[in-house]
Amino acid sequence: MISFVALLLLTACSPTAADIAHAIGSENPVMREDGAHIAQNYEDPLVWDALIKTLKDNSQKTKLNAIESLAYTQATLSGPALIDVLQTDQDPLVQRAAADALGRLCVKEAVPALSAYVASFGPNDRSQLAGIWALGNIGAQGLPAEQKKAVLDVLVAKREATTDRYVLYNANAALRTLK
Repeated sequence: MISFVALLLLTACSPTAADIAHAIGSENPVMREDGAHIAQNYEDPLVWDALIKTLKDNSQKTKLNAIESLAYTQATLSGPALIDVLQTDQDPLVQRAAADALGRLCVKEAVPALSAYVASFGPNDRSQLAGIWALGNIGAQGLPAEQKKAVLDVLVAKREATTDRYVLYNANAALRTLK
């Protein structure tokens, strides 16, 4: 049986935002995964709302697709939900994707959560690179003095403690962008 989204694609009809939101909310896990992936072509609040709800899905692939679509479409309203994912999801890949998305969206409210995320890693753990980059990218937009100090503290501590050249490079790059 051909899925609804596949049928629309085969008939050369673009699905509407409502169709994508429906697919994302489907009980069928393949429809949710596909809908969350295709959603990156829809800058629509209806789709964004469906993607945000999907961040609690049991499927890693669905969550990763949803996070990528939210970041790609610049869904800045997803900031609080992505912060929650960063802080509570147990999957390191999903957390890393959330950190990256928060950086791409320049969610300044995420700075405390991102700082805690980066601080939670050992000095040479490359899994923290997305968080380090996100802090630098958000910091490049300018931060209030208190937040800037917190970011500086985390990044300088990382820079001084690491012996890994990639962590060092990324910490230095993030520090160079802070305004």
